[in-house]
Formats: sequence, structure tokens, C-alpha cells
Amino acid sequence: MPEIYYTDELVTLYHGDCLTEHREWLDADVLVTDPPYGSGEMAQLYGRTQSEAGRGRVIQQDGTTETRDAALAAFGSRPVVMFGTPRMPDPPGGWEHRLVWDKREPGLNGGPWRYTHESIFVRGEGFVRTSAASFSILSFPSGNGTWEKKQHVHAKPVRLMETLIESIPPGTVADPFAGSGSTLIAAKNLGRKAIGVELEERY
Repeated sequence: MPEIYYTDELVTLYHGDCLTEHREWLDADVLVTDPPYGSGEMAQLYGRTQSEAGRGRVIQQDGTTETRDAALAAFGSRPVVMFGTPRMPDPPGGWEHRLVWDKREPGLNGGPWRYTHESIFVRGEGFVRTSAASFSILSFPSGNGTWEKKQHVHAKPVRLMETLIESIPPGTVADPFAGSGSTLIAAKNLGRKAIGVELEERY
């Protein structure tokens, strides 16, 4: 039986690679995740090296979108909520909705505009409208200086993740790129079971 890194009555977390070592997340019902965006490809797109973009030292498997795309393919046609950057092509597959996370912070960008938002791609059936998530723009501070941001440079606010999870179909939530654990914490706060995998133990 694969070693569990952390578990409680609702959350199970594995430490390792979600594609080669710990595939338990594939037993879940809904994918809610913030995968590697392919920042190496993004840096090249903007005429910079990955080191110049300041990203190569931050997220493993972020040189290309291969890991993200492999995880999507493995999860198949089940419902997905996935973060992405508007500066890169959309993730593969059909997407019914593209939401916007307004981060309420000065954006960082090597080009002429400073991006203060990220895309959230949604597909699948069974999503419900809630009072908090009835609009396509979700405005939550990014968390600079807060617990979440101190844990992981790309950490998402727990309240943002709760708002998204409140709208997803029933069942267990999967986050194979768990990072600092915002998705898992949000799921637990809402009484949802969740399975996470994180490659880097420091997070």
C-alpha cells in the first residue's frame, strides 16, 4: 500500500509525483487544481529564458505544459476546475466556462501590461450556482503577506478555493498539484473528502 504523508477524516495527502508514484487521486470525482503552467514555454514566448523570468527555481515540472496535460488526460471526462494563465494557450480539451480570478494586486509581467488576474477553466456537468460564485469574475486578494503566500509563491486563497468548491458536483475532490494545500483545506472546511499529491516536501 502506498505510504500516506498525511491523513485525517476527510483529507489524504501523498508526497511524490502524481503521474508515476501516487495515482490515488484518479479515484476522485472532481479535479480542482492549480497545475504547473509551463512557465518555461511562457518565458520563451516572451523572448526570455526561464531563469530571466525568475520561475525556474520555483515550481518543478514547470518547463512545459506536459505534466498538466498528462494529468488532464488521465482524469478523463470527469468535471474539472483548473487554474491557468491568460498568457499561455488554453489547456487541451473543451471548456464550458472560463472564469477570472482578480488577484487585487500589482501584476508581474515582462511585457507592456501588468497582469492582475488568472484564468480558471471549468468543464463537466453537475456544477451549481451559489450566491458567492454567480459571477464569472471572482475577486479575492492574492494573499501577499498572508499564511498562504508564505507557504508557496503560487498559493491560492482558501476563501477563493472554498467559493469554487461550493459550486462543484458532489464527490471527492482531487488536487494532484497540492502546493501549500489551499484546495485541501477548503474542501475540508466544507466537509468534502479530498485527495492531494505534492511533489515538493517543503510545501
